[in-house]
Amino acid sequence: MRVIDHDGVVTGEVPLPGKGALSAPFFALTGLAVSPPTDDFVFAFSTLTSSWGVYRHRPGESGIETLSAPAVTLVAEVTYEHAVAADGTEIPYHVVRPAGSRPDGPAPTLISAYGAANVPLLPQYQPEMAAFVAAGGVLVQAHLRGGGEFGRDWHLAAHREHKQVRDQDLIAVAEHLIGSGLTAPSRLALSGGSDGGLMCGIAITGRPDLWCAVLPLAPLLDLVGGIRDPYLNFVIRKAWADPDDPGDVRRLLGLSPYHLIQPGDFPAVYVQAGAADPRCAPWHARKFTARLQAAQRGDAPIVLHV
Repeated sequence: MRVIDHDGVVTGEVPLPGKGALSAPFFALTGLAVSPPTDDFVFAFSTLTSSWGVYRHRPGESGIETLSAPAVTLVAEVTYEHAVAADGTEIPYHVVRPAGSRPDGPAPTLISAYGAANVPLLPQYQPEMAAFVAAGGVLVQAHLRGGGEFGRDWHLAAHREHKQVRDQDLIAVAEHLIGSGLTAPSRLALSGGSDGGLMCGIAITGRPDLWCAVLPLAPLLDLVGGIRDPYLNFVIRKAWADPDDPGDVRRLLGLSPYHLIQPGDFPAVYVQAGAADPRCAPWHARKFTARLQAAQRGDAPIVLHV
């Protein structure tokens, strides 16, 4: 983290407590300062294996002061690896596994991903993911195109008419994990929220053979019906397509999980939505779950929690 003056000249660096991420708003624009900065800089920081701590740095000092130390530290190993997408692009991902756990067979593995809206999926502490690792599971945090991890081109590579690239990147990561022997379809789960919930819906309907369980959280699942919602109508026009263009609507149908459901053998599915969510309305989850239950030809449960 660099310190720069008003003219953009670098005047120093803030040493960070490890390899992780500062606390930041989900959408960076909402983090702009509204008042003059103080002389010292107070920030929260975490890693994939340690919970949030609070730290202070004073200009001119070489170190930082710990104001509140992390309360939880996992005994776990983190590696940084990559899969190769169909177009040859390397898709990086973090793997978090309990320390010393190198099982001979496939490990229970959970992929967490987003890949949208130019928002970076940061290597920061997530309590529910940490609980999975503490219970013996392997967490994979995949950095898919469409997100904001690696700049403008990374985001635009899976934007609007290229949205399907994000979902193809996910499949590349899943198949790489299976091919490497880390896990198997019978032990592989997937989770994502909001636009990541849409990603989960596409994964369920497009490659149900890859997953043991899928957990869409606050998902968007009907992109055509979504244009009736003023907020989602705005988002769809910005990030997916023009609903007034018949060709774009046909393309939306190919990206809309609700419309992609066909009778088949689906993995276990747990859909979670918020009853008063103003952006990812629960009707998406309700109608998708109902249609998926009707189409299920296998024995795995498909359940909904609002």
